[in-house]
Amino acid sequence: MRDQILAAAIEEITESGIKFTMNDLVRRLSISKSTLYAHFRSKEELVGAIVDLSLATVRQKEKSILDDNTLNVAEKLKALTVIYPPMTISILAMLDLKRHFPKEWEKGERHRIEKWKTIESLLDQGIKAGCFRPVDLTMLSLIFNGTVKELMDDQDFFIHNSLSFNDAMNKVADIILWGIMNPNGAE
Repeated sequence: MRDQILAAAIEEITESGIKFTMNDLVRRLSISKSTLYAHFRSKEELVGAIVDLSLATVRQKEKSILDDNTLNVAEKLKALTVIYPPMTISILAMLDLKRHFPKEWEKGERHRIEKWKTIESLLDQGIKAGCFRPVDLTMLSLIFNGTVKELMDDQDFFIHNSLSFNDAMNKVADIILWGIMNPNGAE
């Protein structure tokens, strides 16, 4: 039942955002409130479980990428850059999470910092192997993380550009990895 509640809550968030109520879940699942509260004492606990589940899924994907010996360092870097939680959550829902569940938001922020350390390690490997030119990793961190934060804060960007967060991050990864120079262009 716990997994069914989590799945229904994720559907509610996907459809209505983080402002869903426990009554919405009771109706969706056709269960009693006591059944719901037997598994999750509060909405905060339920949202925390969803965040934990999402981050565990992301971490598993990251581990799979890092352990995949068929990928070169650039492919691993790009794949890691574009991994975000598996559910489709609107930017507005993400902003609501930040506003109404700051402890859960902070879990995501801590993961983002951990992820950047992994990305830096891959960049360092690539630089040492000659795949990437030496770059100032502090500046690259500022550029990358600043872009992620800006995207998270600008919900209109996605509406006006008909992009999902994943689409935007793929474009960011391409620019970071391949730059803006045309390899066939004139010098």
